[in-house]
Order: sequence, then structure tokens, then C-alpha cells
Amino acid sequence: MKTSPAWVAIAICLILQQRMVDAQFLNPLCGVTYESPTSMRIVNGKEAVIRSAPFMVYVTNNSIAHCGGSILNSRYVLTAAHCVFPNLRLRLGEHNIRTDPDCQGSNCSPRSEEYGIMKAITHRYYNPATQVNDIAILKVDRSINFNVHIQPICILLNPASAPSVATYQAFGWGQTKKNGFPHLLQTTELRAYEAAYCSRSLRAYMTGNQICAGHEERDTCAGDSGGPLVTRVDFDGVKRYLQLGIVSYGPTDCQSPGVYTYVPNYINWIRRAMLVN
Repeated sequence: MKTSPAWVAIAICLILQQRMVDAQFLNPLCGVTYESPTSMRIVNGKEAVIRSAPFMVYVTNNSIAHCGGSILNSRYVLTAAHCVFPNLRLRLGEHNIRTDPDCQGSNCSPRSEEYGIMKAITHRYYNPATQVNDIAILKVDRSINFNVHIQPICILLNPASAPSVATYQAFGWGQTKKNGFPHLLQTTELRAYEAAYCSRSLRAYMTGNQICAGHEERDTCAGDSGGPLVTRVDFDGVKRYLQLGIVSYGPTDCQSPGVYTYVPNYINWIRRAMLVN
């Protein structure tokens, strides 16, 4: 039976399209969400839509310390270097840290999955005093199974292709202004600021590997550290979440812009760390 030239052309286009995705991102099957996202505050915030951030990781040592993280692929999670503590556990597919499974009304998600850590790789030149190079990779103790509520985030392979954005979105279980630490995943939209703004307001030294983002009345806060700062991009007709930052530090009142590790500048470090560990 002869193959139609039209079908051959379509097949070639699909192959080329997939190769373009492969060449663009660290994980080609990344950044896709199966629920419509929403933008709400973290400080003074409301909960995110369930399953709207399947790349999110709840990082905890089952004590008072907890952070956020993001899934890179089936074996690695990205977080901040200052979030690396002994006896860390990771919860993937999490939304409400007090319940399992999690529901919003009649909309329920599969149970979250807990992972241990085989190895934590912090940046060799991480400086706790200035939070420069505040980035780490956590190698999980077994392969991550992707499904509707557990998916990897997109990381650009070429820093030069990073989009210039006016606003970002952040997710986390960090401290809120009035209610302490929430048990529901929160999300907020944050504005991009010039680095000089954070440098002045925080009286901090900043490098080209850090970015400034926030809002005059809201920001990420304690407990959001290590979580992703993202934007949504349209790639070949598919909306994907692209990670551009990692929550690093900010003002103690969480009411003004903070500092984020700029992820695209660390792609070579990320790939090397995954290769040798």
C-alpha cells in the first residue's frame, strides 16, 4: 500500500517539531499543566488551582523547615542551596499538605508521592552571606513517575533564548501575612524590577546571576524559598511553564521585591551536575 505524500509531509513536520522542542528545553516533555492556572497572592493570598503547578515540589525535613522546589526530570529536583538540610523528604503532586488525596470541591487529585534524597548537590561557589549562587539539585531515591499531577518544569538549554518578561508567576507554601504558613499551595503574579531596585532596597550585593521581582504589597516569603519563578510561553501552539528564577531571599516583611537566582545562567552547571551525579 502506498503512503500518501501528505501524510509523509505531516510526519516529517511532527518529527522536526519534536526535535525543535528537544533542542529548546532540558526536558522536552515539560511545563504542561492540565488545569487552567490562576494568579493570586502568596502574601495575603488564595490557593492555586489544584493540578495547575504539577512541577511543584514540597521540600521538608519533617520539622519546622520547609522549602519549595521544581521537577527537572525523572531523577532530579531543582531548589535553592540554602534549602539543603539533613534528612530532607520531597512530596510531589502535593497541594494541601494536611490532606491526601487533595480536593477542591468535587475536583480531586491523585495522592501525592513522597521521595527520599540520594544526594544533594549545592553550587560549589554558593555564598551564604550574599546568597550568590543560591542553587542546588536534589537527586531522588527512585525514578519519578509522571502523571496528571506530577510533571517536569521547562528549563532553557540556551540562555540567550530566554524571553524578556514584565511579570512572573510564583508558587509556594510560604508564610502569609496574616495566617502564618498556609497548608494550601499559593500563587501570585510578580513584576520584574531592575536589579538596582533590590540592591538599593535590600542594601545587598547583586550579580548578573540574580534577578529582582515582586510587588509593592506582596512577594514570596519564608517557606517559599527554593520554589520556581516562572512564566508561561507558547511553543508550537502548546502553553508551557518556563522556569526563570529560584526564590532566594527578600525583605523580612515580605511586602516588597525580593531576589531570585536566575536559572538560565546556570544551565551548564545543571547539566554537568546531573551528568556526574
